[in-house]
Amino acid sequence: MDESRRIILGELAVMLSASWRDPANPVGVDPRFYPRDRAEAYFVQDRMHDELDQGLAGWKVGATSARMRELDGHDDVIPGRIFASRSYIGPRHNLPIDQFPGARVETEFAFRLTASPYLREAPWTAAEMETMMVLHPAIEIIGNRHRIEGASRSENSLMTIADNGGGIGFVFGDPVEDWRAIDFRHHLITLTVGGGAPADNFLGEMRCLPVKAAAELVNHLAERGHEMQAGDFISTGAASVPQPFSAGDHVRADFGALGIIEVAF
Repeated sequence: MDESRRIILGELAVMLSASWRDPANPVGVDPRFYPRDRAEAYFVQDRMHDELDQGLAGWKVGATSARMRELDGHDDVIPGRIFASRSYIGPRHNLPIDQFPGARVETEFAFRLTASPYLREAPWTAAEMETMMVLHPAIEIIGNRHRIEGASRSENSLMTIADNGGGIGFVFGDPVEDWRAIDFRHHLITLTVGGGAPADNFLGEMRCLPVKAAAELVNHLAERGHEMQAGDFISTGAASVPQPFSAGDHVRADFGALGIIEVAF
């Protein structure tokens, strides 16, 4: 990447950071700022993280099933950071709506690391990761800090990566110690907003295998020089259709035997 591109992409990171601080005013992005490939998108995401200095609670990954990538026009997974300043631990919260205008909620299967998958030459396997994680049901709050018009599917995908993978905030429910026998691809979740109709579940081929997705994320990050630590969260992609919410709404995610999360805005 030459210096002129670094300057342009650095400007995009500053614009996205400004919209993070003023979420009601997403920035309009001119095509000359669009990342041209994943390396440029990751560069912007990294610079945005440095600019914001919000702390790091872990990493999220979206588009984790092949079917979801096909439908949404992504050529690979969509990683992003879980910012510590917008991470909430526990099953019940009241959150300020002014931090999340125009956002949506989706349910996810998340994990918290009990050991560090240190950097090494061999990739981490799902079987190894399974021994060093505790399950947490989770709600991700998603949205964009940018507006673009007339972009291609590829350009939209790369801008999503640059914009922290669309991640705004996370709510992590209580830990679940005994989770390894769960049939994640068919586990039903009831997500409602304001007492409305439940959101559709992504099931079967629409869902990833969460432990496999966690291993793939750790290995992806290692290739970029990022090492995860014990205590970090990993979230593995949408398990239900994202739902909009507004001021005064009550969000309830019932994961059955895995617990319930409730959030009021």
